[in-house]
Formats: sequence, structure tokens, C-alpha cells
Amino acid sequence: MDINNSDLREKLELALGEQLNALISEAHALNVRTAATFDATLQPAAFLIVRWLFSHGPTNATTLAESTAMDRSSISRLIGQLKGLGYVKSDPHPKDRRGVLLSLTELGHDKTIKSLKEKESIFYERISSLTDSELKEYIEMLKSLTIQQRP
Repeated sequence: MDINNSDLREKLELALGEQLNALISEAHALNVRTAATFDATLQPAAFLIVRWLFSHGPTNATTLAESTAMDRSSISRLIGQLKGLGYVKSDPHPKDRRGVLLSLTELGHDKTIKSLKEKESIFYERISSLTDSELKEYIEMLKSLTIQQRP
């Protein structure tokens, strides 16, 4: 590879990085807006817990902390707020008498669906002009950049 090709490659890699950073920033901003739609009195991190419980189902605080990269004290505080507002409940663990399983209440589940539908509408609006072929191409390109490359 000569110097010109090396310079071009570096510029292309920087441009890709800029676009990925823009995508990540916009996704984060959309997640924050979605969290506010769920409940404007909560921190966006609380909605991260809600979304995790919605996607994965009941779990314990340790798993939530590990899965969301939050410390246990933050999880405990946020779970307390979510329980106080009626979005999350705790039940005895069926296999461990000392353990507790956290899950969404019906209210938490319903509000999550409503919030995510608003988020989805923004996303679908942005991709509506893409052809099926373009969507497939984007999917494959994004897969190639992630650790979890699925067939």
C-alpha cells in the first residue's frame, strides 16, 4: 500500500468513526427522550433498568447491575424509585428463599410499550425511504462491526 492509499484509508476510517459516533450520540439522545416519555421524573438510567426487565424478564439486582454496567448502590436506589412509582415489583425467588426477583408491574409493562412505540416511530420514519436491499446491506455491514456476528 503506497502513501496515498494509506492516507485515503486513514481518512475513510476517520470518516467512519465520525459517522458511528454521530449514530451513537443520536441513539443516546433518542433513549433519553424515550426515558422522559416513560416518566419525566426519573433519570434515564432508571429506564435502562425498565427496558432490561422488559426485554429479559424477571431477574435479581446483581444481574441487573452486571448487565447494565451500573454499581449495586445505583441499582438499589433506582429500583427503589421504580417500585415506589409502581413500575417494578419484587417477588420471592422460587429457588432461593433469601433471593428476590425483580420484574415489571402491569403499569410498568404498559408504559414501556407506549414509550418504545414512540421511539420506534422515529426510527421507522428514518429508514422508511430505504429499499429492502439497502436495509439488508446495512444489516450486514453493521453485523460485521459487532462482536456478535450472527448468520
